[in-house]
Amino acid sequence: MKKVIIRKMKLTNFKGLRELEIEFNDSITSILGKNGSGKTTIFDAFTWLLFGKDSEDRKVFNIKTLDASGKAIEKIPHEVTALLLVNGEEITLCRRIKEKWVRKRGSASEEFTGHEEERLYNDVPMSVRDWTEKIGAICTEETFKFITNPNYFPSQKADVQRAMLMRMAGAISDEEIAFGNDDFQRLLADLTGKTLEEYKREVAADKRRIKAETETIPARIEECRRMMPKEENWEELEKQVKDRQQLVAQLERQIADRSIAYNEANKAWGEKSRQQSDLMSERSVLELKIKEQVMAEYNTRKAKQQELQGKAAIEKARLHQLQLQLVEADKRLSRLKADKEAVISQWREVNSRQLQFGENEFVCPTCGRPLEIDDIERKQQELTANFNTRKAADLAEINRKGQALKQQITECEERLAAINGKITRQDEELDRIEAEERQNTDTLTVPDATAEITANAEWQRLTSEIENLGGELEQRAAAPDTSELFNQKQQLAGEIDELNARLLKRDFITMNQERISELENQLRVQMNELSELEGIEFTMAAFSKAKIEAVESRINHLFGIVKFKMFETQINGGEVETCEATVDGVPYSDLNNAMKINAGLDIINAICKSEGITAPLFIDNAEAVNKLLPTESQMIRLVVTEDNELTINN
Repeated sequence: MKKVIIRKMKLTNFKGLRELEIEFNDSITSILGKNGSGKTTIFDAFTWLLFGKDSEDRKVFNIKTLDASGKAIEKIPHEVTALLLVNGEEITLCRRIKEKWVRKRGSASEEFTGHEEERLYNDVPMSVRDWTEKIGAICTEETFKFITNPNYFPSQKADVQRAMLMRMAGAISDEEIAFGNDDFQRLLADLTGKTLEEYKREVAADKRRIKAETETIPARIEECRRMMPKEENWEELEKQVKDRQQLVAQLERQIADRSIAYNEANKAWGEKSRQQSDLMSERSVLELKIKEQVMAEYNTRKAKQQELQGKAAIEKARLHQLQLQLVEADKRLSRLKADKEAVISQWREVNSRQLQFGENEFVCPTCGRPLEIDDIERKQQELTANFNTRKAADLAEINRKGQALKQQITECEERLAAINGKITRQDEELDRIEAEERQNTDTLTVPDATAEITANAEWQRLTSEIENLGGELEQRAAAPDTSELFNQKQQLAGEIDELNARLLKRDFITMNQERISELENQLRVQMNELSELEGIEFTMAAFSKAKIEAVESRINHLFGIVKFKMFETQINGGEVETCEATVDGVPYSDLNNAMKINAGLDIINAICKSEGITAPLFIDNAEAVNKLLPTESQMIRLVVTEDNELTINN
């Protein structure tokens, strides 16, 4: 078994302990002092040295020493060093934090810029990653928490405790639990790639679904029965429907006979109406042709005027667009000339620059003394060369900008000249079109073609035929009166619909009876399925309990005075997984302080044996225990006394 022991530990400016060096006994060391004297600080220092955290597993906590006003004392190092014995090999560990203070150029005072941390393993500086690997090789952080503080394990959540205990006890396979039990073996065979917990959720979901469905089935059956119509004489109803359908057929034949005579007379009237419509269409075409002949000259002159107006509008729009381009180009030329003047002024300003040395230019920034003559001359030459280089570069850049602006100004002036030329040509074209438009400004009058139309012989012939057909169409045959026959037919149709509606109840009764039978059968099937699922749930609960009891038995054999309760029975008879340490049947939370400490020591002894390692064990409030449980770990007792100063008792 690997054995880790603290031989020495030194604290410098750590949480109020300005300077403390402790030599530890390999078996038991007692550290005595009143509350607030720094006992727990020693445990914090050891965990911070290894893992950068305090004994409560906090990464962020104050390690600095405070003055009387509660303010951290500045510019002092904070350091913890320890000499460990690991399986007989001495290892020196050191972790320190220093504040970084920097005096900025031109400032008389220093400014705090952060912290700098160092880690030394056998006096060799280590990166965070290398340090973590080295410490992990001694003891992992997770295991260290479990075996150095008797209060740590019982304070963890049940699932954390269970995970550690299961790791210690080793896995018990489902096949071992099921051996010799047919129900358990069938259960494992039914899992088909699922875990037991997943199968539980699947069965529970199926039960909820089936229960939800079965709860509604009785109400649905009762609703079907409540909605069932009363039985009637279905044969008599069918006979009444047939008799009325025959009467309806007779009435439809009478209505059809009267309609045929009317349709024959109406067919001749329709033919004359079509002839009249054709003549009217022919006359309209003739009128349109005469109008086109009369208005030919008018349409030609009107089209010419509209064409000239359209051309004038287009040319005016083009002229306006060129004028806008002229204004924009003129504005751009003004901006470019202004930019050119600004560049010229900038060139003059840069060209006039002279190098001037500052009053503190040749003073050492660290000690504040003037530099040597050689150093001053060398620095002057360096500053002068840098100044001339920058000035030449700035002037070259300004010249480049000036040349670019000159090129842009030339291009802009050329564009202005081109636009002015286009405007001149556009004015000339517009003047030409407007002159032509003025030559075609005669007021046109729409000619009237009525006289030419009425004087046309063909038009007069068509009009005479249309009027003759109109007189004949006024003598149209009256439609036959079949309203009485239609009313009788409607009455019979209503009676037939009412009888058919009553006959539909027969189909509804049959459908409801079939639905009730289906629901009753579905209820029987689902109740059988529910019974099977409840049997599976009972088997799973028994299997889980058997497994927990087997694990609980194996776990409890690892401890001396502590027993773990791994399974809790609820009020409704169900059982849930838990993890609670007990001593003589008393839960850990109800134990007195002394028994809690000894219970924690018993747990640590078992974990050390399982993990194959012991480490320094810090026991806070050790004065509460008359007799500590024996342990192979090095024990460091933190004892509350009335002493103002810490006392180390080996």
